[in-house]
Amino acid sequence: MIYNGNMVEDSELWLKLINTTFRCIGWFCWLVALGWAVAGVLCFPDLQFGIGLSLVSVVLGGLLFAAIKFGDRHILIYGVWCFDVLVLLSLFAVRPNARREWATDMARSIEVAQDQDVLVLKNVRDFVYDSETEFTESWIEKRVPLSGLQRVWLGVEQIATWEGVAHIFVTFEYLDEQGQANAIAVSAEIHRERGEEFAVLPGLYRNFELTYVVGTERDLIGLRTHVRKDPVRLYPLTIPPKEVAVLFQDVMDRAVRLQHEPEFYHTIANNCASNILYHLNKLAPQPISKWDKRVIFSGMVDRIAYSLNLVPDVTSLKQMRAKYLVDISGFEIDEHFSQRLREIGMSVAEDPEVNP
Repeated sequence: MIYNGNMVEDSELWLKLINTTFRCIGWFCWLVALGWAVAGVLCFPDLQFGIGLSLVSVVLGGLLFAAIKFGDRHILIYGVWCFDVLVLLSLFAVRPNARREWATDMARSIEVAQDQDVLVLKNVRDFVYDSETEFTESWIEKRVPLSGLQRVWLGVEQIATWEGVAHIFVTFEYLDEQGQANAIAVSAEIHRERGEEFAVLPGLYRNFELTYVVGTERDLIGLRTHVRKDPVRLYPLTIPPKEVAVLFQDVMDRAVRLQHEPEFYHTIANNCASNILYHLNKLAPQPISKWDKRVIFSGMVDRIAYSLNLVPDVTSLKQMRAKYLVDISGFEIDEHFSQRLREIGMSVAEDPEVNP
């Protein structure tokens, strides 16, 4: 083969192109890591925003000044990488704590004991709300026979106009020891301290512990439908009763375990949707990844339920969302909330039987 000048020029052109591409990727990663670290300092747990802003200004300003003074941009480049690593290590050093001064509606954690076939639940939340901040406090005990568990419903509270932003919870329908219909709702949430409010960005930086709130439907659902007045959809899942019992016990086990082995809530990786998915995946023949966009953008979780044919009597996602949207115009929050939620709140056709 005869080599000529054109081949050499082509080779140099390709090398320049590859070199430029890698430089662009490197600078992009550098900028993303810098942005992450700056946000990490500004949102660092228990660090005041003003102090965080001062720290960022001093560090980055010092690195920039040194790079200009000594005429070496590598001081800034590698200095920022060291800053990123330092922030990462500092965040890893923060540990979750199960003992804090919790908000009133988060003050008690569920206690679970087993009496043969019955799970005895203490500290079930049953608040009655005048507003989100004004309520009558009540913690009750519920006895849930595992053999009486009938169905699990997937709840989606739409908290923004875009479908991807929503809160996910589940509610378990069961027959109590007297054969009466009853229900228990469970929601994975941040374990709020007194005066604390959730925010998306701090939720990425170990600011909130995770908890499972276990309560009556008139509390957990009524708060969302009648007080916040958010659109709420409740989807009955076609899961056999025996598997519903396994699912319920698994949810209760994790609710208790979080009290002794606390975890941080994470806006993306350890949120309301990923925790519900964690339990449902144990029953699924093909588990769904928590990195699925329909889980990260939790309002799309019902798309998973639809694609897996878990919701009965629907032929389209649009129909499913319309059919199982709770209509609160015909009932109020009272002791008959769960019954009227199903009889009046949703025009749901009778579902086909599910074989255990």
